[in-house]
Amino acid sequence: MEYLNCDHMEKGIKAYHLYLNLCNTEEVLPETVREDLNMDDLCEQVDYTSSCIGRQYLYHILCMDKVSDVAKHEQFIEKLQTDHPLRNQLVNALQKLNKPDAYSIVDILAEKEHTYSRGYLLVIQVCRWLPAFFLILMFRFSSSPIPFILLLVSYIFNGYLHFKQKNILSCYFFSMPQLYKLLKTVNYLTTIPSFLSINDKMESTTRHLKELCRKLGSFRYGIALESESAMIVYLLTELINIFTLYSTINIVTSFQSIQKRKGEIEQAFCYVGFLDMLCSISFLREKLPYYCKPSSDKEGERLKADSIYHPLIKDCVSNDVSLSYKSMLITGSNMSGKTSFIRTVAINLLTAKALNTCFAKEFCIDIHRRLYSVIHTEDDLVEGKSYFFKEAENVKVALEKGKEGNYLLIFDELFKGTNTMERIAINSAVFSDLAKANNLIFASTHDLELTTLLNDQYELYHFSEKVTDDRLLFDYKLKKGIAKEGNAIKILELCGYPPELVQSAKDILPMIR
Repeated sequence: MEYLNCDHMEKGIKAYHLYLNLCNTEEVLPETVREDLNMDDLCEQVDYTSSCIGRQYLYHILCMDKVSDVAKHEQFIEKLQTDHPLRNQLVNALQKLNKPDAYSIVDILAEKEHTYSRGYLLVIQVCRWLPAFFLILMFRFSSSPIPFILLLVSYIFNGYLHFKQKNILSCYFFSMPQLYKLLKTVNYLTTIPSFLSINDKMESTTRHLKELCRKLGSFRYGIALESESAMIVYLLTELINIFTLYSTINIVTSFQSIQKRKGEIEQAFCYVGFLDMLCSISFLREKLPYYCKPSSDKEGERLKADSIYHPLIKDCVSNDVSLSYKSMLITGSNMSGKTSFIRTVAINLLTAKALNTCFAKEFCIDIHRRLYSVIHTEDDLVEGKSYFFKEAENVKVALEKGKEGNYLLIFDELFKGTNTMERIAINSAVFSDLAKANNLIFASTHDLELTTLLNDQYELYHFSEKVTDDRLLFDYKLKKGIAKEGNAIKILELCGYPPELVQSAKDILPMIR
């Protein structure tokens, strides 16, 4: 598999995560949540990795809804930030795995098809000696054509076996040399005490992989001959390989070694990925205007954030927030910052868990809280489900998760697809039920009636704007209390709607309040 364009690159980055989670989805952020939090953009923003493996590993960790081991290696990250020669040494080693072909190492980890029976292995071992045996007979019984015919038949059959295995190898034309580079890189990194300290078990793992590394070296040599068009040497090598079945046996035994050592290969993959991620975090923190490490929530304080900001918003306005016993209900007009703020809280929990890094001066929360969101919902045209029905399904999932407790739940203007009275009733029931099980909820709404219905369980905050010289000016600052005014009619006016229509809307508004 060769990754050439942006789409293939994106698939390559996600390949390791998809491989690990085909059967295990227990602790994975749902796809809808990843979309809500703009996971692809977030991953790109925080990515300072030096290898394709590091990129795959970073994406996987960000998609997992659990606390990583980064916090255990803070001392190593700090060492990389101060010891630049050591960091450069690590970067230079990792960059050998930075070609797009390295994404395809996952293909080998996922490979399950190429197993060989004892009978097939016996046939290969016998056939490798037959041409030599018949060649000797041909010289000994030179008058008889039979040894020559048998030599020709055995050579043709060996050619069939050889090209059959080469056809299998063609599927791994890119991944095999990269696996070889991975094993060589791990072997080098484990000779340096600072890097070995991240996982001292890797020393024994590299010893177990030495034989496989030697076999893969032959693959690398054969592929290099093929790709460099060294035709004379290549043809001569092919003739010898057919005669002796050396390449065929090497392929078969290598696949056997890969199957046998798949656990160690994955350990090597994770070792490189984790090292690269730690190195990436050291670069990331230097690029940020400020950051903090997450701290545990204190008694009576479920969330405290000082100058928290969204990493994907340029020149983002920071906010402070503190919640003791209640969750948060946010009101405010369009474009005032409600959705961006609730995303900010969710992303900071995510990076606190995955990278032990928060985009704030202080971020105090129980980082073992699980995360779920319902922000961006679309119609499912394939299954014929409306916007409302699809959103109702997503909220039902949130209710089921909320029963477990200790979730951070993020909601943005739920049930817009139904009438006002039913929307208020449903939202009030949903938010009240979710607040009972030690869940921390951030919900935005335009329905001011909810502030009265949920006042006992939710702290009330809002975003607002000013109108100056026929312009809306947003300060994007979180404020206590309830939003008093909306801006929908003003936006219509600024968009150039007919003045009589705008005035008519203004006249009708007091009648329906």
